[in-house]
Amino acid sequence: MKVPIAATTAAALPVLLYAEAEYFFRYTFKRNDRVPWSNLDDERILFDRDFFERPDRRALQITSRDGLRLRGWLYDQGADVTVILFHGYRGGPEELSGIASRLYESGMNVLLVFHRAHGISEGRYYTMGTKEKFDAVDWAREIARRRPDGKIALFGWSMGGNTVMGAVGEELPENVRCAVADCGYENLKPQILYSCKRAMPKLPGKKAVLWLLGVHCRLFKGFEIDDPRSASLSRCRVPMLFIHGEKDPVVPYENLRLCYDACAAEKHLSSYTEAVHIASGSSETERYFDELIGFIRSNT
Repeated sequence: MKVPIAATTAAALPVLLYAEAEYFFRYTFKRNDRVPWSNLDDERILFDRDFFERPDRRALQITSRDGLRLRGWLYDQGADVTVILFHGYRGGPEELSGIASRLYESGMNVLLVFHRAHGISEGRYYTMGTKEKFDAVDWAREIARRRPDGKIALFGWSMGGNTVMGAVGEELPENVRCAVADCGYENLKPQILYSCKRAMPKLPGKKAVLWLLGVHCRLFKGFEIDDPRSASLSRCRVPMLFIHGEKDPVVPYENLRLCYDACAAEKHLSSYTEAVHIASGSSETERYFDELIGFIRSNT
């Protein structure tokens, strides 16, 4: 009887491991279809719903390298500079509406992007920056195609910050003159482990689960979770502004120095003493926009 039981167990083990890995994959990366403005009451974020829903906004669409239709809203006032903004994990471009409106008021065009598998963009899952970095490059190429003589700045926070830091290590159009990463994480793998410890403190074997998830993503989903931004930032050739709140409970504050030190280009560091995650703009609003707008203007 022992041989059949052992054989059955051996045959079932791969199925069980796949099922476990798929469960954690869906928990972490599954498409987000939350209701827009569902985090409207979050006092950390500077919303501007009137700006976001302006009737003169224009829908843009590109096709990703793996065939997804990605969409965004362009607010074009004919300016020479266009800022492309990338939102955070399980969020949406409306969370960046307050920042976008200030940039627009300062005389810039803005493009608010829906990440893959968010909102009106296609996709069954997102990758928290690993594939999105190529999407960001392609959005920049689309804006450069539409306005060949224009200048482009990239902005992203949280997952969008990781996306931007990945994009600057790729072949960007010459129109891209600078980039901003607010609360971005240096590597997805330790960020998932950190988040897992916060969300599931009693889950045993977290590192083993993370290893299994990494193998699953590599073999069945076509991307790596061990994707350090130190590598892409070492290839960066555009000025970078790194922003982080010292009281960030979501993305550890030490990511600021890790990313800043890795950047090979001209770089600036901005730390906000009392800010939590993606809240530097609300903790010291005038300072934040003076630094952000001043950085973009000085480099475009």
